[in-house]
Amino acid sequence: MSGRLLGFAGQWPRLLVLGLGVMALASVAKTAPAFIGLGIALLAVLIGLGFGYRPRWDGVEIIVAIIALWLTTRLLLQQVGVGDPDLLRPWHDFTDWAWLLTFVALGAGDTDPVQRVRLLWLLAMGGFALGVAGYFVAVGFEPLLAGERLGFHLRRPLGVGLYAGAFLLMVLFTAAQWWTVRGRLRFPARVLGTAMILQCFVVLVGAQNRSTWLGLAIVGAGAVIGIVARAVKTHADPRRRLAAVLFGLLLVIGIGLLVKVPLETRTSGESQALTTLLTEGLGDAPATPITIRLRLWSFVLTQFPQAPLLGQGFGKLEEVLERELRHGAPLQQDERQDHVHSTYLQVLYGQGLIGCALWASLLLLLLRDLTRAARRAPEIRRLLPATWAVLAFTGVWALTDYRLSHPDMLFFSILLLLSLRLLGRSSDSSRPPPPQGSRTGTQSSPEAQGHVDSQPA
Repeated sequence: MSGRLLGFAGQWPRLLVLGLGVMALASVAKTAPAFIGLGIALLAVLIGLGFGYRPRWDGVEIIVAIIALWLTTRLLLQQVGVGDPDLLRPWHDFTDWAWLLTFVALGAGDTDPVQRVRLLWLLAMGGFALGVAGYFVAVGFEPLLAGERLGFHLRRPLGVGLYAGAFLLMVLFTAAQWWTVRGRLRFPARVLGTAMILQCFVVLVGAQNRSTWLGLAIVGAGAVIGIVARAVKTHADPRRRLAAVLFGLLLVIGIGLLVKVPLETRTSGESQALTTLLTEGLGDAPATPITIRLRLWSFVLTQFPQAPLLGQGFGKLEEVLERELRHGAPLQQDERQDHVHSTYLQVLYGQGLIGCALWASLLLLLLRDLTRAARRAPEIRRLLPATWAVLAFTGVWALTDYRLSHPDMLFFSILLLLSLRLLGRSSDSSRPPPPQGSRTGTQSSPEAQGHVDSQPA
């Protein structure tokens, strides 16, 4: 019996992959199954720790431990009165941020990191496709044709628009890989890739989320400039340069035509507000999504000097914003804001400069590991364009929309952080292999060791 139990425990890396797969597949449509998958994956890591797996304690794991300590400290300070007392449900907001840090544990195991990243995002795209199809089967296409906002992710369009934009960029920036697949998978790969592009466009138009369009426009413009610059630098055929420019123009025009009607719908009541904003100032402008965002951002900047290092603490901002803004600057009558529509300003308001510095350090360390790994591994270099595109898109989106720790976006953020972690793990190839017979929970194959020895120092 003990031998069977040990044999089962030794399979914890497979259990980890299973849990991550469940999380990725369910992340778009439902949060409950996604949390179950996350729980299975974390349970597998705990089994691995008991079976001999040990953390690396590299730069990423150290900064994650520091962030976890900081989040806990900030919550405890809030409990003794250091912060705004009108913040609601601080514990729930704290746990949202804490869940993000689980990505570092989910990177455990010795499975091929590149293959694991591909599998996770393919499963996430599969769950996205099933969720979209299920939504249209349930409600029909009438909302889309009538110009209404889609809301199949928790009845909200926000999270699904972020997923759709990221998936679209992933598929477009890896087109050279899936379009040129050989053998029996060639036709299915082309069909599925094209179908995903079309489905993402439909969702982006129906979600009517202007932050996604802004992010896609900036990434698209940067990609076109990069293609043209590379063509000029490499003295490519002028016809290829012209084709790249025409492709970029057609892409921009096509997206413009697709979003014209929903964009007019979303901005129809804002032209007068913008005119008033420019002529008389923000204080006299009526309440619209744009002017409300500007007021929220202005509120954070005015509150910043009160707690520059520690911030005001965790929690929803309904009561704070009602107290500070409702009478001094108009908000929409039947709408209560619980956040400031910017991940960066939300961190600044709640966690101060200390929190901003720690989260920025984490991202910089992940990007450092990624670029180091790309210099060693051609398969990671091939994924860099898609990775940079998704990161840029997410960065723009987070500038003007929900915080990335919100339940609508939580699993997207975990997948993105985990992907950066896994892709950067090939920098471990510069380390000597563990001694034979060491208890790591998995065994290195001779082929894998040969691959490590072949890497340049």
